[in-house]
Amino acid sequence: MSETQAENLVTYHSDGHIGVITLNRPEKRNALNPIVWNALDEAIASAEEDPDARVVLVRGEGKSFCAGLDLSPENELFAAVNKPPDATQKIWFFREVRKTQDIHTRLERISKPTIALIHGHCLGAGLELVLCCDIRLCSRDTLFAFPEAKLGFITDVGGLQRLPRVVGRGHAREIAFRGHRFDADRAMAINLVNQVFPDRETLEENGREMASEIAANPPLAVQGAKEVLLFDQEVSLEESLDYNAARSSMIVPSQDLFEAVAAYLQKRKGEFKGA
Repeated sequence: MSETQAENLVTYHSDGHIGVITLNRPEKRNALNPIVWNALDEAIASAEEDPDARVVLVRGEGKSFCAGLDLSPENELFAAVNKPPDATQKIWFFREVRKTQDIHTRLERISKPTIALIHGHCLGAGLELVLCCDIRLCSRDTLFAFPEAKLGFITDVGGLQRLPRVVGRGHAREIAFRGHRFDADRAMAINLVNQVFPDRETLEENGREMASEIAANPPLAVQGAKEVLLFDQEVSLEESLDYNAARSSMIVPSQDLFEAVAAYLQKRKGEFKGA
């Protein structure tokens, strides 16, 4: 694989205040391997550093959002584990898993809200990826699964930690233990996705509409809310309330606050600068 091809496996571009991360390996149904994850890490960094982006869409090119882990021989993970097991091999594999976990955590903790636009297949590592996003939208044709139990290994880059927080322990255990595929209606019923759309075109349109709505809000307030929500997952209620008060005081007053109040009173759309 050439350096140019590797760079294009995951792309980032911005459209006004909307950043777009795209898995760009359609011939492989956007299957993931270490090279793709490294490209994803660079795209996440680009989105975080983009001064104009206020919300980030995560999507996939081709017929599927992501078919999961790349099971082809070109995936260096399988080349390594096919060797006779030894301590060096196990240490290397552990470090690769932790590195990939960190990439997912960076996506989860990016300061800007993220919206996953899911279509076709969202399996294994693909499902782990969208669980890092703040909002998940899908098309009617989407199939979801954690198939790892059927394949003889453990879901290991964050899915088993994040899935119970989204769908509850019972549903998460069923998904992890059965390894079965389930459809968009089931995903909606267990709150895995926020909304289901009839086709991919409608999904993309509504995803961008939601992103535009979020981007039109004062970014300091939106990003502050995300930080508080992330912090709340890790600490006690009292600690979360204390952080919430401290984080709120960081942006009061602000130019955007004055603009928001003026726009409300004058019944017009606010123009926010993130200041």
